[in-house]
Amino acid sequence: MDLSSHGIVALVRNSENKYLLLEDCRKEMQGSWAPPHGSCETTDTSEEAGVIRETFEETGLEIKPIKKLLTQPADTKVKTVSFWLVELIGGKLKIDTSETSNHGWFTIDEALSIKLYPGTKLFFNKVASGEINLE
Repeated sequence: MDLSSHGIVALVRNSENKYLLLEDCRKEMQGSWAPPHGSCETTDTSEEAGVIRETFEETGLEIKPIKKLLTQPADTKVKTVSFWLVELIGGKLKIDTSETSNHGWFTIDEALSIKLYPGTKLFFNKVASGEINLE
């Protein structure tokens, strides 16, 4: 896979079975919510490395990628994006305010009731329908 045109999404789940979502404050997707995400960089040796780096940059959280759940066409700057289930292993939540105006922990149903990135909404609908299993 060509990582130069690929993005990642990290599904960070807490002990209450809720997922971390960030509200975008940048012009293009302002007011839309999504899990921590971003483009792979040339220094990323794998998708997993990109997931770890991007999650830490956006949230200050240390994670371990568990499994890739889905790859689909992307909403914005890259051609494709992969959604990764990750395990929270450390760090303290600290939001990057240059990209994010708000954050919260949501169940899948709660997430589907707010304004999501189109690709995130598509993904969460697949989870809600049982097409994708987050276990």
